[in-house]
Amino acid sequence: MMQPYLYLLLWFTGAHSLDKFRGPLFEVTCSRGALSCEATSDCGFGNINEDLPELLLTNLTTSTILYCEKNTCFPCIRVQLTASLAVENNSSLDEIGSGYEESSDEDYNEGWVEISTSQPEGGITLCAEVKIQFILSKSRPMATVELSCFRAAMSSEVRVKASTNSGVLQTTHKMEDCTLQDFLENFEWCKVPKLNITLEKELQVAVVEIPHNYCMMFKHEVLPAFESQNQLDGDKLEMTTVYRNFSDIVPCLCIESWSTTIEDARRRKLCPFSDAEFQGNVWQLSRLAVEYKGKALQWTLSSPCNMSGEIMLCSKSGDGEFCHEIPHSRQNFQVNKISEFKSVDPHPSLCVKIISGEHVNLSCPFDGDVSSLWKVESKLKRSDVVMTIIHEINHMNFSICIMEGNKCEHFLQKIDQVNQRTKQIDLISQECLQIWRSDVKFSPRIIVCPFEMYARARWAPLMVLSLIPIVAVIAILMVKKEILKGCTEVIKWDYNATPTGSPRKILLLYSVDHSQFENLVSTFATVLADLNIKVVLELWKRREIGIQGTLPWFHSQKADIVEQGGKIIILFSKGASIKCNAWLNSSGDSETLSDPYDGFMAALNCALPDVTKGNVSGNYVVAYFEDLLNKAYIPEIFRKMPIYSLPSQVPEFLQEIGLPAKCVSDQKKHGCPSNISSRLSNDIKECQKWEDSHSTGFRDLKKFENVSKEQHERDALIRLPLTKIKNLSIV
Repeated sequence: MMQPYLYLLLWFTGAHSLDKFRGPLFEVTCSRGALSCEATSDCGFGNINEDLPELLLTNLTTSTILYCEKNTCFPCIRVQLTASLAVENNSSLDEIGSGYEESSDEDYNEGWVEISTSQPEGGITLCAEVKIQFILSKSRPMATVELSCFRAAMSSEVRVKASTNSGVLQTTHKMEDCTLQDFLENFEWCKVPKLNITLEKELQVAVVEIPHNYCMMFKHEVLPAFESQNQLDGDKLEMTTVYRNFSDIVPCLCIESWSTTIEDARRRKLCPFSDAEFQGNVWQLSRLAVEYKGKALQWTLSSPCNMSGEIMLCSKSGDGEFCHEIPHSRQNFQVNKISEFKSVDPHPSLCVKIISGEHVNLSCPFDGDVSSLWKVESKLKRSDVVMTIIHEINHMNFSICIMEGNKCEHFLQKIDQVNQRTKQIDLISQECLQIWRSDVKFSPRIIVCPFEMYARARWAPLMVLSLIPIVAVIAILMVKKEILKGCTEVIKWDYNATPTGSPRKILLLYSVDHSQFENLVSTFATVLADLNIKVVLELWKRREIGIQGTLPWFHSQKADIVEQGGKIIILFSKGASIKCNAWLNSSGDSETLSDPYDGFMAALNCALPDVTKGNVSGNYVVAYFEDLLNKAYIPEIFRKMPIYSLPSQVPEFLQEIGLPAKCVSDQKKHGCPSNISSRLSNDIKECQKWEDSHSTGFRDLKKFENVSKEQHERDALIRLPLTKIKNLSIV
């Protein structure tokens, strides 16, 4: 048997259970001091008046209980108070009690108490009147009254007031929230789903699972709010399983979940992703947007998480990454908020630098802008260098200084005004100069070095003349030793050599079955790029896709390929075959069997309309790795395109995608197919090992092998275009 002190311990630690009251509401009980008690659920009938004996109230207390009707319970407040008849002195009590030894039914006095509760947040007021009949005795009549109960909302503050004809008592009751165990067990509103989150490191995806009749929402814990380009974010997702790429996860990504069967259901928020593993993605998903308005450069650093750091303007010299900070432009930044630099010169050399911890980002918004407002030209005139400043706006002002080490001294030489838009200087000094606009607050500083120009102009001819004898001597020695003969044999098409002519452009579509297969695709794309083929690969364009959105990006790339006469390569794998076959053979009313946010499925949304209409001639090519996939698993609808097995049909594949025939034949002579095979072999073996150890992931593949051509075509005609991919739209 549990000891009494253990009950007390459980009570004070919150491990006790609440009383369950089953009604009726406003049931009242009194202690021995009262003959009887009655309660009514309404007030304002004038029962409390001055003609009745005065009641004194003390010890007003409240407690939380559960009011239950059948199988449903609600939070409720039980009120307790002490009431006594007010008398002037004990002698009056003696007079009242004299002349009899036992009290009869008529020997009593009655009093009325009005008890009310008020919830300011909901504007809810409840009231009850209690009549107490006191037994007359020589001592002061006193009774303890307990009223059950007043319904109240969870987490609310309820004002409780008890009134009689002699005064008022008040107290405030704080109703508990869903953290109370009794509420969790008895109130449906308090129940929240349990999320199951699995990090599949080999596939580089997080799998979030939720029970039926619940939904979830991905949100970033950052203020101001982050406008995510990921179509999983910000919307209610009613699917029970969601896949999210590791590249789209940041530490402040949280998941809200709640019931779909309860109106205004309680939500549970969970932020399960650690800082260390996904911190690097914060910068990958951040972007800087700039807009030049008037003379101000407005900027917004969009980021999924809070960051601290500094932003500044700088002037970039040449093609290097070094950028000189423009004085007085440095300021602290706040993410997801529009800020600006006032009075800015929009010169192509002007850049924006962001520093946050060890991360440095450099963006040059006007780089490549041919409509620069001003430029500097230098040319040699006899023995002097003439520098000309040409500007598009009248009366632009400029400042010049002479660079001496880390200092820049004021330039004292006179600047000649040729006309309203041209200024000219005959440079006497051979030191480097800095030139910038002085009529704006922030302008890049252009560096001009007259000595370098003078030196090149003077010494270049002499250097050419001095090199001629050296080249002649080397040529004679080579001829003498018959080295030239060997060289002529070497100067042939080599696998590593780049074919002449403009590069052909291809768009490579693939399914991310696992990380090893993605490595294989990356190696294959690199091999093609080495052959002067311009490869567009989702893996290499993740940041660009994050800005545009998956589906709009694939549509724009497809349009570019068609316009430039390139090729769209559909690289089939086991995962790609499963996704295509599952979709083609699903019922018309069924849900999408593949992840609707998968890049491969989004790409097929662009390609399948052409495939089903037969508009594939010259634009589409199918390829597969023979060691990883049986050709029979490629859906019939794609077999009207050229299909190539890799790496055995590499030469034919290269010729199909536009490599010149001579290059292909030269590659065969020099063992190009074997070189490509050797570069792919290690990645193919790694894929085979992974797929052998995860064979259950592809168990659904064989059931699609014998699907007839007629069935494929019939299903495709029913479902195209691919409008079943939910939450995707063409922008």
